[in-house]
Amino acid sequence: MNMMMTAPKTTGVPVVRQLQLTDHAEWLRLRHALWPNCSDDMHVLEMRKFLDHPEQTEVFVYETEPGKLGGFVEVCVRDRVDGSYSRRVGYVEGWYVEPDQRHQMIGRHLLKAAEKWVARQGITEIASDCDIDDESALRVHLATGFRETFRLVHFLKRIERNGRG
Repeated sequence: MNMMMTAPKTTGVPVVRQLQLTDHAEWLRLRHALWPNCSDDMHVLEMRKFLDHPEQTEVFVYETEPGKLGGFVEVCVRDRVDGSYSRRVGYVEGWYVEPDQRHQMIGRHLLKAAEKWVARQGITEIASDCDIDDESALRVHLATGFRETFRLVHFLKRIERNGRG
């Protein structure tokens, strides 16, 4: 994690910066808000991936006050994304702003930090996703310049170990 983006609170511009190790508990709290059905163990495992691969991942946070976060964006580099024109693509893995902090351009500032990081990797496209029925997330993506490429429904079927379905 090698870039710092800050702006003084007096300017009215949200303070967006890189994640610091001291932000771990707040980052976990925000991840639970975004993905409430995910277990603590799974969150910690995913967070570790971001911390262990700084050349391929970055996390930016919105700091409301020292020790308190109001939002985050997790971005990584993927080898190919459906609908993209490039082999390597930046990908927004998670993007969240607390409800009481929304409609203040914070999400846009977080996304802008992610876009700048992706551009420094020599990448010209950034992708994201949202649940098919999450109209709010869809509107935010479209309002920030994303275009919908297609919709997809995934299926999963559990099979018994002996191969019977």
